[in-house]
Amino acid sequence: MSKAELRAGSLKEFAEVVSGLLREWGTGVVLPWFRGQTNAEWPLVPQFYRMEPTERGRVADWEDEMREEFAMRAPLLLEVRPTNDWDWYVLMRHHGLATRLLDWTEGALLALYFAIRNNEGNCDAGVWALDPWWLNKMVIRRDEVIPVGEPGVSAIDQRRVKRWLSDRFPKKRRPLPKPKHPVAIYPTHFVSRIGTQRSCFTIHGRDPFGLHHVSQRQERLKKIVVSWSCIPSIRKDLEASGIDETTVFPDLDGLGRALNVKWLKERMSSKQPHVGVYTRLRPSRHHGVGVFAVRDIKAGARLFDGDDDEMVWISRSQLMRLPREIMRLYADFAVMRDGKYGCPKTFNRLTVAWYLNESRVPNVRCDEQYDFFAMRKIKRGLQGIWQSRKRPIGGTCSSRKANERMPLPKAKGQKRHTR
Repeated sequence: MSKAELRAGSLKEFAEVVSGLLREWGTGVVLPWFRGQTNAEWPLVPQFYRMEPTERGRVADWEDEMREEFAMRAPLLLEVRPTNDWDWYVLMRHHGLATRLLDWTEGALLALYFAIRNNEGNCDAGVWALDPWWLNKMVIRRDEVIPVGEPGVSAIDQRRVKRWLSDRFPKKRRPLPKPKHPVAIYPTHFVSRIGTQRSCFTIHGRDPFGLHHVSQRQERLKKIVVSWSCIPSIRKDLEASGIDETTVFPDLDGLGRALNVKWLKERMSSKQPHVGVYTRLRPSRHHGVGVFAVRDIKAGARLFDGDDDEMVWISRSQLMRLPREIMRLYADFAVMRDGKYGCPKTFNRLTVAWYLNESRVPNVRCDEQYDFFAMRKIKRGLQGIWQSRKRPIGGTCSSRKANERMPLPKAKGQKRHTR
């Protein structure tokens, strides 16, 4: 564990860690900012920069277009209309549009709630703590956080932060390049949720990892790791302390979700992992690995209940320059449809369904939504659950098959190999 990383296994321990930070940083009445993240390993990168490095330069030019279209189409849907560029930009982030803003809160328990809210227990959660006054002193040489959207902000302070959010499509001259490191700002509380969540932001410049880089000079950015095994008990303690969906989302949607959690979540999550499971992977004489029945399966049964992750579609041209072994992933595990490869969002999430093999005498069928059903009764221990070679909706029925059906795209200057 690094010096910038702390750990907490209960609500009491978390409160003690936060109190220790207050004493160590000596912030007095001025509180640190906190940010909760579902996975403790995720870096502090705003949504606008969460993409492959090769794509970041390309989408940087789209930001003005996104701001322009949002400002053009949003007024019809608003009760309160922003009066300046900063409030428009905060509103974009508030409603889910990708921006260079990173959300923080002055409430440590609010950040803890956001960290564990969607954590399903497969990783540690993380709460980051930041001294925003120290950050601004390092970046803009001012030991203060500017409320950027307030009309009373001095012209000098406005100029200090202007480069982080230039005018859209400036006409007179080319705008100055964005600074490298992020700066901390306060938003105007023109939306109730911003005030309820005690929201504050860092706005990032050219460097997606700017917070991590600037914090190397001094440890005023720390991560509190919350162990995955402690999350259920911490969730209950937070609820007992009055921190739930209605606390952070004070509207009818928040109330509805809070009541679902209170009355239904424990009952819904009590289902044991084997319930509804019909199959497993085993070595196959036919194609290396196959899908086998672990119980008798009735005709018409849906085989992979709960395997509902959506697929992404990749064109052949996008695969041309990839290494051959990477291209073979698509050949072995992708759905071919209209010249595109359908696959999971990441091949790290291959489920049992992606390993189905083919046969001329199938006992499994696939519908147009790529759900799989038993065509007849399948007995426990059957050596394979085979799928038809028929190709619905213009392509193979599913990915999970032998790669001679899925030809690799031929890159320029590359000879095509066949079995």
